[in-house]
Amino acid sequence: MPSRRWKQLERDAARALGGKRVPRWLDFGVSAPDVLVEAFCLVVDAKAHKKFAHHTLLEAVRTKYCEREQVPCLVTKGARQIGAYATVPLDFLAELLAEVRSYRRQELGRTEGG
Repeated sequence: MPSRRWKQLERDAARALGGKRVPRWLDFGVSAPDVLVEAFCLVVDAKAHKKFAHHTLLEAVRTKYCEREQVPCLVTKGARQIGAYATVPLDFLAELLAEVRSYRRQELGRTEGG
């Protein structure tokens, strides 16, 4: 029986990020992202594999440099690549988005309340 880890990862990502899972039902021939977080224009593709090289690098940052409350962040850039990418733990990103949502609600309340 094939692994269903990828499906659970999609659900977990949608829940953590406050997004919506994009179910494809039986239409796997159509390319689509796994999760959309419309409030932040995030398009998420969830991949569940046994091992990723960048996860090893991120864990090395955590082990070598992070103290108890610190969060590892891996920034990578390929040769001739335009822009760079930052990899952070999902729970950290979820907390960050929750704080931004809270701030936006407070600001909206201030502008509506006068």
